[in-house]
Amino acid sequence: MLYLFRSFKTINTGTLLKVFLLFAGAVFTGCSGTKHPASSPAVNAPALQTSLPKAGRLVNDKPSGKGWTDLLVSMDDWNLEKQNWQFTDGILQGDYNGGKFHSYAYTKTLYKNFELNAVVKMTGKDANSGVCIRINPINFDNVPGYQVDMGPGYWGCLWEEKRAGMVQQYPVALADKLVKANDWNHYYVIARDHHIEAWLNGVKTIDTVHVNGFSEGAIGLQLCHGDKHTVVAVKTLSVRLLK
Repeated sequence: MLYLFRSFKTINTGTLLKVFLLFAGAVFTGCSGTKHPASSPAVNAPALQTSLPKAGRLVNDKPSGKGWTDLLVSMDDWNLEKQNWQFTDGILQGDYNGGKFHSYAYTKTLYKNFELNAVVKMTGKDANSGVCIRINPINFDNVPGYQVDMGPGYWGCLWEEKRAGMVQQYPVALADKLVKANDWNHYYVIARDHHIEAWLNGVKTIDTVHVNGFSEGAIGLQLCHGDKHTVVAVKTLSVRLLK
């Protein structure tokens, strides 16, 4: 002990500070060597990627496990504009040439804490849509709430319609590598209190706590307004409540 004390006496203050910082870094760094920041802005979304949870792994486009409710068994629990939305053989399809107003289809049931699997395909000129969660519709055009977004420059993002706008943005270049253009894509979403997470084709693109957002609302799909033609089809839309 006396030897160690004499050794420290010979070390200058700057060296002692470096030793202390190295030790502190070892203490506050995870076991894997990866640091865990208290918060991560949207531009750092790629650093938030984690492996797809078991509940988000599909078998023949359907979630496995107990407790799932298939929202596409019938349209009895849905509100929609029949001129823009059709339901055939278990697939909900929207076809809309845009214009002044949006067009939505959404459940009558409201959901609070849940996980959701959606398999969707979008085509059309400048098409834009979104898997909507916790929406609180006023009418078929005015629908405040979240969209797990779809469209050029929007895939993998979390948007809040009529309220905050872009909540969390995923880099376009990375999203373009994930999206299967004009084909089926998979979103897995977890909404627990104000914490929202989402994976696009197995890659996490959304992980945010948004305290000002709705904590309950309907689930649905959007057809965007404007000078565009959007065709969106949904063949899987399954929800499971979280305890």
